Amino acid sequence: MRTFPATGISLTIKKYRGTQRLVVFYTRERGKVEAVAQGIGKPGSKLASLTEPLTLSRLFFAKGRELDRLTEGQVLDSFYSLRSDLARFAYASYLAELVAGATEPGLPMPEIFDALRSSLAMLNGGANPQVIVWGFALRLMRELGVGPVVEQCASCGNSLGGKVYYSPAAGGLICADCRPAAGFARSVSSTTAALLRSLVSFPLDRLPRLSCPPSSGSQIEDVVRKHIQYHLGFTPRSERFLREIQATALADKGDEPE
Repeated sequence: MRTFPATGISLTIKKYRGTQRLVVFYTRERGKVEAVAQGIGKPGSKLASLTEPLTLSRLFFAKGRELDRLTEGQVLDSFYSLRSDLARFAYASYLAELVAGATEPGLPMPEIFDALRSSLAMLNGGANPQVIVWGFALRLMRELGVGPVVEQCASCGNSLGGKVYYSPAAGGLICADCRPAAGFARSVSSTTAALLRSLVSFPLDRLPRLSCPPSSGSQIEDVVRKHIQYHLGFTPRSERFLREIQATALADKGDEPE
């Protein structure tokens, strides 16, 4: 049976047959890999640590007719701090679900792997989770060729001017002249437009330095969410839980004494 190695991050795991599990990895060399891991349900399984979601490992697979099989591997980073912080784990799980749902098996895109690995490392290290999630999601969609366009008007290509709108159908930010023909479009501030440009142009490791006022944060959140729904065609199941965590955090912040 033909085998192949890959460096990958485990994204999701679910029961398959008996003690087997079906695990989705995103690898640098092969893109998304869906593989069966045998014996995961048994105590002392040597493969169990490799299949824990959000684990970076050096993996070895046996090629199968329909599904590959995980044979062995070595954990490189478990991003341990994420597992002791419910909020950060929720943000990281959202990224994993986003990659699992947006990519196809056998289409390697090293840039997506590198961005995911860096994003998990920054979340693990305590960086602002919302900014990391926005930056990653925008990069993922641009790597997949679905935008959003934020540098100029997505409809006419001209500069955006003073009044700026976001239109999912147009594929990004649009100017006031293109607004009437765009269908649904929401107004975004010039600060939000500038922050969106920074989120897609800054190196990932510089994103935690961005300062984002709450009003722009809510607009960016809406743009990212609507763009994912419209252009990727799904909503990550973890989004609802993530929004509950964000609402709780805001409420707790509002209760703090001035």
